Amino acid sequence: MSWELATHEGLPYRYLLPPGYDPFHQRYPVILFLHGSGERGDDTQAHLKNGVESLVGQPAIIVAPQCPADDTWGGSWYGGDSRTQRTVVSLVRELGRRRSVDAGRISLIGYSMGAIGSWAIIARYPELFCAAVPIAGDLEPESARGLAQFPLWAFNGADDRLVLPEHTRQVASMMKQLGGVFRYTEFPGVGHDAWKPAFATPELMPWLLSQRR
Repeated sequence: MSWELATHEGLPYRYLLPPGYDPFHQRYPVILFLHGSGERGDDTQAHLKNGVESLVGQPAIIVAPQCPADDTWGGSWYGGDSRTQRTVVSLVRELGRRRSVDAGRISLIGYSMGAIGSWAIIARYPELFCAAVPIAGDLEPESARGLAQFPLWAFNGADDRLVLPEHTRQVASMMKQLGGVFRYTEFPGVGHDAWKPAFATPELMPWLLSQRR
């Protein structure tokens, strides 16, 4: 298995097909991975780390776009939406029309800048996804109020000084009051590299792959 290269509206992305891929007789879930700020560029390789490599071998199509160096995935840190965020949304819609894709099982994982963008994308387009996993991300807490019944599992490091966990903690408290299905895991003694214990959480992938819109 190897990462193949494609583009959508000028946005390069790598994708990985699951073991035994059979597009004629089976529809597959899709996991979209949005990387952090340090992996932006146009080499189409630098973003294949910080967790996405842990998805190799999963029974899903893995899609990992690379954000241009001069843009972001959008979100609360970056003034709302962005050109690249809009292209990602267009890509998700296009993927959902493919014969081999189960459009009701497209999920989103974001790390750092990718998690900040993921929060914004899910808040704006929840109908496109079945679940989301923001790792080391941030958001305006009130923006998540409408996601009480959306399957979300957020991860943060308690000692993260680059992206503080306070707003995600506020969302966790708010979701509890709303009776939501939100899950939150905060790792004591962990900084910004919360992706390491997040992807090492045994329940994460079974939970993610069990979700359906």
